[in-house]
Amino acid sequence: MNGRIILRPHVPADLEEIIDYLAGRNPPAAVRFGQAVHETLEELARMPGMGSPKRFREKRLWGIRSWLVRGFPNHLILYRPVDVGIEVFAVVHGARRLGAILRGRV
Repeated sequence: MNGRIILRPHVPADLEEIIDYLAGRNPPAAVRFGQAVHETLEELARMPGMGSPKRFREKRLWGIRSWLVRGFPNHLILYRPVDVGIEVFAVVHGARRLGAILRGRV
């Protein structure tokens, strides 16, 4: 059984920003990235416990996990398992300040 994927409001903009960036430098990579995100989200929805737990001091950020976008080891999906699947908070480059990004989204 496949789990549900709930995207928080900022996630489509995250994806658009990354895809636009990649498209300007390597259009085939941009297409591959979009497909890889879709496949990775589907996999996480089926097995939400796969991701690595993140440790944040703020209670509202507890339970958030990260997982690499398949084939793009510098990009992370930040999500929290929920009863019906996963709730996705961000898709970002791993070098970004994850706590700062999440504080504005949770």
